[in-house]
Amino acid sequence: MPDLWTEDPRLAALYDIECAGRWDHDLYLALATELGAASVVDIGCGTGVFAVDAAAPGRRVIGVDPAVAMLDLARTRPGGERVEWIHGTADDIPDSCADLVIMMGHVAQYFVADDQWTHLLGQVRRMLMPGGHLAFETRNPLVDWSARWTHAPPRWASPRRQRDVAISQQR
Repeated sequence: MPDLWTEDPRLAALYDIECAGRWDHDLYLALATELGAASVVDIGCGTGVFAVDAAAPGRRVIGVDPAVAMLDLARTRPGGERVEWIHGTADDIPDSCADLVIMMGHVAQYFVADDQWTHLLGQVRRMLMPGGHLAFETRNPLVDWSARWTHAPPRWASPRRQRDVAISQQR
């Protein structure tokens, strides 16, 4: 078994099902458009859903991820040929290649220690062109998120998934 779940092809194949939804993708796509970003780097691109969507005509997109299993899925995604896929980390991205660097979802939470953040931000600065932007999201550590979680299936869950969750809660 691989050290990280993202390296297991069976689990990587389930990632898009677990992380379905578009609100964050739409936010970042709108940001890229608003900024007029001609080049975007997606750090921790996973299975490449966002990177492929961002690779509109006239926009260069680089997706980088340390997990081969995730990138294997990204490369075979329809439209995947429009993205430059890099197996690696932010260290492997060329200098001055991006108007916008993003880290979606929980990617920023992989950088825990201050020295990891310092290194990452230095790499982002190196890859950004003058006037470029970094956008990322993370959870507020002062909020007790577990108190806000619900066992209800998400709105986008299939009817079968909603039924299965309801049955499991009755047990």
